[in-house]
Order: sequence, then structure tokens, then C-alpha cells
Amino acid sequence: MSVDSTALSSEAQQLFEAAMKLPERERAKLIDKLALSVDPMADPEWQAAWGPEIARRIAEVDNGTAKLHTWHELQHLVEDARHA
Repeated sequence: MSVDSTALSSEAQQLFEAAMKLPERERAKLIDKLALSVDPMADPEWQAAWGPEIARRIAEVDNGTAKLHTWHELQHLVEDARHA
């Protein structure tokens, strides 16, 4: 797998290289922790792109027009989609 890391600082590049030596499962855990540390809502482009969609979905829930599913229903929907 080729990963373009040209935009990384030297410190970030060293961290990346060390992380790539970890087992895949540990890298996945690290990805989760790093992803949770980034606040997409602080990015004005993200906010402009997703803000209206989020507001629309909240309004649908608030006014009762959203189609909501229980966790159990969602698991079945995902499983059905995987086998389709």
C-alpha cells in the first residue's frame, strides 16, 4: 500500500513510520483515537457542506417525519444489505 505522506512535518513523518510498524489491529485502534481527536465542525468548509444537512435531519426528527430505526432493525438492514 502506498501512502502519500509528503505533506507531513518531519515529526509527523517519524510518528507515521513508527505507526506503520505496528500490527494492523493496533494501527486501527490508533486511527480511531486520532479520528476522534479531530473536530470536523471546526472546519468552515465541513460546516458549510454538512451544516444544512444536519439541520434538515434534526428538523425531520423534531417534526416526526424522519424514519427512525431501533438498533436491532438497523443491524438487520445492514446485514441484509451486505448479502444483497
